Amino acid sequence: MKSAGYVVLLFTIAGCSQGVCRSIGSTPGTAPSPAHSAAEPVMTAQPDNGEQEALGEQIAPLRKGGRHLIAEPPDDADDAAYVAWVAAAGLAAQNQQPPPTPPPGFALRAVPGRDLWVLSEEAKDKKRRRGAAAVVLRTGAAAPLLVEAPHTFFDRGTLPIALALFEAQRARALVVNTSHRYGGRPKPGDAVGEDEGAEEGGGEGGDSAGGEAADGETTGGGGPGAGGRGDGGTGGARGESRTARARLAASLTFADVAHAERSFFLSAHRALLQSFPGIPAVQLHGFQDSSAPDAAAIASAVGPGADLERLLAPLRAVVSDGKVLAYPTDIDKLGGATNVQARWSRQMGAPFYHVELSRTLRDKLIEDTEFRRRFAAAFAGLAVGKGQ
Repeated sequence: MKSAGYVVLLFTIAGCSQGVCRSIGSTPGTAPSPAHSAAEPVMTAQPDNGEQEALGEQIAPLRKGGRHLIAEPPDDADDAAYVAWVAAAGLAAQNQQPPPTPPPGFALRAVPGRDLWVLSEEAKDKKRRRGAAAVVLRTGAAAPLLVEAPHTFFDRGTLPIALALFEAQRARALVVNTSHRYGGRPKPGDAVGEDEGAEEGGGEGGDSAGGEAADGETTGGGGPGAGGRGDGGTGGARGESRTARARLAASLTFADVAHAERSFFLSAHRALLQSFPGIPAVQLHGFQDSSAPDAAAIASAVGPGADLERLLAPLRAVVSDGKVLAYPTDIDKLGGATNVQARWSRQMGAPFYHVELSRTLRDKLIEDTEFRRRFAAAFAGLAVGKGQ
């Protein structure tokens, strides 16, 4: 499933106004204490029931044009309002209560026929989009698991894989980026943007110029350095002016939401940890095969209660034609050592799992639906023993 094939679905939900659905689900209950919110049942992996496609249709318009969007971080007031909203929505979703009113410029909509809410920027206000994340909440019963995909424009295949994982585990929340990690421009010093190798920055062209972007747009000639009309003329990144390079460097300090110290993506992560104390998070990334030739996947874990063995054994049973390596015992790179969500999970007392997938493995997961389902089922043990 590629997002280029998604169909834009108009939101026509009865009882919704100003982006807020006032009556969804069963009779509201009493908001739980933190101890109660950590007592959700562990759910077993479910077969594909069409949720991935339905949710993909909802997310597609939120990502439209995101490859060329220059993301903007929230200021202090924005951050406080956004965190409060997402945190309140998380608890409302869990208890099937009416959702809270969103801050200006944001909306909450239910996915028709599904127990899902989508929190996002107001889609109709495209000229004022800031690259805020798309947050999906499962209402009612859900597994205590947070799934994240921060580089879906750049790490080819991580969006459909994240959707499969979210569905298979009936996870509580999903967070997806809606803007490119390089602000729609090539990596500094490169002629084209390439499929990333996490912190080490490998690459292979998963979302490169001349290819097909995740939102169905062709990526050639779009921004400075793409070999077309850029700030510095027609010479690609090498032809950019010093001023243009300085602007690009400044924009990249917050465009990469897995490393930026301030972003709506990070704010959503923090908010969900507030609503669901101790909830495990798993974040998906991609790397170029040549960056780690002996690995199909590289997994690491940090934070109180993190137990990497709960993930390694099931993954190794599924990924039988390639090595699943543990960072730092088996390999000393691609371990998410500078990931800001990992740091916040650790500080807030929650486990965080960082999973890097090779291009070959991602391609197979995209093409083989049954293999993707078995891969997603391998994450079932992450919530076990967390008191969730």
